[in-house]
Amino acid sequence: MNENGSQISFSAVRSKILSVPTLIALLAGAAILAFVLWRVFDFDWSELWENIKGIDPLLYLAAAIAYYVSFWFRGLRWRLIAITANIDGQDGKTVPGSTKMGGIILMGWFANSVAFLRLGDALRGWTLSRESKSPFASSLGTVLAERVQDMVAVLALVFVAAIWVTVSGDAEVPGAVLVAAVVLVVVLVAGLIAMRLLGMRASRFLPRRLQGAYGRFQEGTLSSFRGSQLPPQMALGVIGWMLEIARFYFVSQALDLDIGFGVVMFAALANAMLTTIPTPGGFGFVEGGLTGLLVLLGTGDTDALSLTVVDRSISWLSVVLFGGALFAIWQYRAARSSQRNGSRAKAPPAAVSRTPGSDPTQT
Repeated sequence: MNENGSQISFSAVRSKILSVPTLIALLAGAAILAFVLWRVFDFDWSELWENIKGIDPLLYLAAAIAYYVSFWFRGLRWRLIAITANIDGQDGKTVPGSTKMGGIILMGWFANSVAFLRLGDALRGWTLSRESKSPFASSLGTVLAERVQDMVAVLALVFVAAIWVTVSGDAEVPGAVLVAAVVLVVVLVAGLIAMRLLGMRASRFLPRRLQGAYGRFQEGTLSSFRGSQLPPQMALGVIGWMLEIARFYFVSQALDLDIGFGVVMFAALANAMLTTIPTPGGFGFVEGGLTGLLVLLGTGDTDALSLTVVDRSISWLSVVLFGGALFAIWQYRAARSSQRNGSRAKAPPAAVSRTPGSDPTQT
């Protein structure tokens, strides 16, 4: 990949969707899920199907709406991050609006849901670079900055949820989830501190042609955390996660499950951490992990699996559907735009109009 990200193209994403590593990851996830379902949990297939058939469609729709509204708030936050980092060198004048930024995030989540090793994050950086006419490395730095803010917000909300569950007495909080959240945040923050302390000295370990790109990536990442802009960015991030918690809550209500809000909150945030596993949509790991966590929090095996399946129909399958449709439309429009620009570049100059016998060089 060069520093402008020219190799992160839509065709590159298409090729990764059915690549061998992606298929292997999907098979591994399926094997893990099958083992967990048949060997670990004790659930009733007929009861599972009855739960799904009896879902309240209006509450399910409310869950989907809450989820997709969160993309707008995430888009607004990412826009503020990109403007704060000044990735375009024009104080954010060329950075797309919140709705378009939310659409880019949805496309990135689509790519992460169907491809291996979180290719969607690179796609997001490349698309923002193209839309804002900014260096790819700087745009990618804002994606990392957003990820760090996300994990800090998740950690804070996980502790709130843990306190809620403990005080309400709904269940015993699994300490491993809290430890995992702390470790994730510590690793990310330590990486930012190291990036700040080492500066460009870290680039000495990279090939010369990538050293300039690293400098722009570092600047795009660290400049996103300027003090006065950080509180509104973090507040928008919390709103985004609260909407995801609302999605999970509405799904539980649509299934008419008697689950405390603290448990819903804790499980929804743990689900978010599971999706960071670099397999397509976290398939297998998320379903098994979330179902197991719900069982540990006191939900019956069949109810836990029902909640997981229905929730994943929104947080994964609908992203594949709607994100894939947006991806295809975006690709089509980009191709049409390239064709028009190419046609204009190849068009012959307009003929000079003059009267017979006149010399246009004369005055």
